[in-house]
Amino acid sequence: MLCPFFFHSLPSAFAPVSQLSQTSSPISPTPNIVTPPTCAAGLDRCCYPGPFQCGLQYPAVAAAKAPAAGQAYYGEYPWQAVLLGPGDIYVGSGALIDPLNVITAAHRISESGARALRVRLGEWDASAASEPIPALEYTVSKFFVHPSYNAANLQNDIAMLRLSSAVPLGATPTITTACLPATSFVGTTCWVSGWGKNDFVSGSYQAIQKKVDVAVRSPADCQTALRTTRLGSTFVLDATSFVCAGGEAGKDACTGDGGSPLVCSLGGRYFVVGLVAWGIGCGTSNIPGVYVNVASYVPWITSTVSLA
Repeated sequence: MLCPFFFHSLPSAFAPVSQLSQTSSPISPTPNIVTPPTCAAGLDRCCYPGPFQCGLQYPAVAAAKAPAAGQAYYGEYPWQAVLLGPGDIYVGSGALIDPLNVITAAHRISESGARALRVRLGEWDASAASEPIPALEYTVSKFFVHPSYNAANLQNDIAMLRLSSAVPLGATPTITTACLPATSFVGTTCWVSGWGKNDFVSGSYQAIQKKVDVAVRSPADCQTALRTTRLGSTFVLDATSFVCAGGEAGKDACTGDGGSPLVCSLGGRYFVVGLVAWGIGCGTSNIPGVYVNVASYVPWITSTVSLA
């Protein structure tokens, strides 16, 4: 799974869903912000009235088929959003952070045109017309690209999609939100999931959602590793824009995974620490993948969520 340093259009199509619903949520799209410690750091997008909380995984759905090696179990990453263009063409991925908003990599939006996008939640098997629990699909009513996004070097590569109606959080174990990070996860083994190619040169897009464990690396370590590639010895990593993870042979995101969330567990909750941005090939030993550093953009995310 890793988007190379240069990006490709994504021709693969997801199967149209036979049982989609666009349900307005009874949950207010405005967070019920409460004072700590009730609402801990990083959870302020998640303290809604009622039992719902962000970043929680639920037990596997009994009716779902067992995953093969390297595949996620059905509903394992319930915050992951699929971005689809006209004709169900797969554009990329993102992470649901509250009932109305999905964050993704800005380069996926600039390549596809967000006004034509739809967001599908609760997806697992892209080749199937239905899931054990019906997926939900939404049109995008508005989109926001970071004002300092640079398409040439992918600095500030983050965007937000505003959904056409609120997601009914808590209604299904296959759809929930990821928490926003408020701490460093350097040295932590985290997970990236998606439907991207399984090899940089000869790979194919995946029908069933895959996952891989990758360790978050320090900016200095990442920069040193990337200087051994064609980027050269003068390459400087922008640690505000990017966070790195991986470097173990055969374990990586790949072409088509742009915008896919890198999530890390803390205290039983999952935080979206990164979004797949770019890399040099896929799964090469000691060459980490590069992700949007979501922690740097929490203030922008919070202010953008409040925009009408």
